[in-house]
Amino acid sequence: MVITHDPVDIVTIGAGMTASILAARILPGTGLSMVSIEQGGERWTYPDFAHNHDSLKYENRFEMMQDLSQVSWTWRPHEGAAALPMRQYGSFNPGQGLGGSLVHWTALTWRFHPSDFRYRSHYTERYGADKLPDEMTVQDWPISYEDLEPYYDALEYDMGVSGRAGNLGGTVVPGGNPFEGPRNRDYPNPPLAESRFGRRFTEATTALGHHPFPTPAGILSQGYTDPYGNVRAGCLYCGFCTRYGCEVGAKTSPLTTWLPPALATGRYEVRTRSHVIGIDTDSSGRATAVRYINSAMEEHVQPAEIIVSSSFMLENVRNLLMARSDAHPDGIGNDRGQLGRNYTYQMSQSPAKGLWEGERFNFFMGNGCTVPQIFDYNADNFDHSDVDFVGGARIYPNAGQREPIGSAQTLLDGLIDRQWGADWKAQLGRHWDSIATIGIEGESPAYAGNFCDLDPNFTDAWGLPLLRITFDWRDNERNMYRFIAARCEEIIDAMGPTRKTTSPELPDYRYDQYQSTHTTGGAIMGSDPSNSVTNSYGQVWDTPNVFVTGAALFPQNPGMNPSGTVGALAYRTADAIRDRYFGAPGELLT
Repeated sequence: MVITHDPVDIVTIGAGMTASILAARILPGTGLSMVSIEQGGERWTYPDFAHNHDSLKYENRFEMMQDLSQVSWTWRPHEGAAALPMRQYGSFNPGQGLGGSLVHWTALTWRFHPSDFRYRSHYTERYGADKLPDEMTVQDWPISYEDLEPYYDALEYDMGVSGRAGNLGGTVVPGGNPFEGPRNRDYPNPPLAESRFGRRFTEATTALGHHPFPTPAGILSQGYTDPYGNVRAGCLYCGFCTRYGCEVGAKTSPLTTWLPPALATGRYEVRTRSHVIGIDTDSSGRATAVRYINSAMEEHVQPAEIIVSSSFMLENVRNLLMARSDAHPDGIGNDRGQLGRNYTYQMSQSPAKGLWEGERFNFFMGNGCTVPQIFDYNADNFDHSDVDFVGGARIYPNAGQREPIGSAQTLLDGLIDRQWGADWKAQLGRHWDSIATIGIEGESPAYAGNFCDLDPNFTDAWGLPLLRITFDWRDNERNMYRFIAARCEEIIDAMGPTRKTTSPELPDYRYDQYQSTHTTGGAIMGSDPSNSVTNSYGQVWDTPNVFVTGAALFPQNPGMNPSGTVGALAYRTADAIRDRYFGAPGELLT
């Protein structure tokens, strides 16, 4: 028996960051209705997070992540290799449950550079077309930084982002990021407190002529009442942040910010423990409903005027690929073969590690937002004329949130000869709070040979094909890493460690080792159907009542975390749906 529900105006696949943004921006004052279908079962609340500093549960057993026994992904380095599924967490950690990954994120909240939105044009105009490798498929976004700036601003104030502006209206502000695009106003809250090791990094990079600045954070540095009226407390610097919910609500998530006003309308419903198995279409190819299985193994159909794929990037691409019908034999959004291309990741590495014997840095406090950054070697903030690559990376001291379980195994790697035994344990006891790395988060350009499709061999718990990822680094990234790693060694030398170890060459991509959860692309936005799956609002060209949100829209991956841009794009899409779509349902937004 199939249970068919009454139609609603909007149904989303997933109840994470972007779904909650759509609900909060669209529903109040409109009379529209919305349902989110969420595969996770937990409705996380702040009592759940109170004093739950359980490293084994959250850090090692991935309590808030997707269940890999039900849904996973396969990977191969190139088309000629066999693809195998991820059976235990490695390269990335997608979340599930009400609020999605933003409940347990680290909370770095970046704006992309203006040049990131003109990637191909910028590099070819400045350095010539030959600067880009032949296989590289990078392209310009269909919107500019200036188009997105008002939405970045609204997002930052709703979140209460803590930071220091570096460019106000075109005037560079000392102490902020001098390379950022112009902003209309400063952040709503001052920066988080800088860690002790962060201060060492600031002193060293300043002496080298670089421009360190505080990390913009979706974590409150002080008490804050947001524009929705939500009242929240400031950060405790407890050190249990990434992979954890915040026990005082200082870290922004849908639970703190967008879900309260959305649920207060009475016209937003979230159905948890419900796994989407398809998007239905009619004979014309128009999407009509989302089909799902609930926890009682009942099949349900939710009709809607608009269907939004608002899952994690990988599942967004899979949702569209699986939506096959006579009208869309290769999936929704794939009528011109664009779906799955421009899959990119993020180069997250630690090229230099040091030991400062006898010093204590209190690494059990704070997280990745309580350290400074330098963008001197990110994007095209430095001259690429005489280097054999395009792109760059942010550089930062990778310190903070050092927990009793998890980091100990590799902490002394490269610094002492043995990695086991009594001497190793004794040195770990002496030095665990005196060791830190210099980390980078680098760009991932798009290539024709890096893409996603449906795996022909492996299926999920419902018998549906897993998404197959074909991805590996290219010479451009290896050359970029080699250059950036040398800069990291210069920085760590200036910080005066007792001992150091460096990794001058980029290791091969490993699916079984965590790097970041910043997968992007696959359902990219563009200027027309020949180069993209969606328009600039995430509206699918060949099925205009289907929208995609999230990092699947990115044509390539800049050298910084995606969440700020994911949120700003969702704000822009929400406003367009609210103000324009329902005036002419089914038409493409321009």
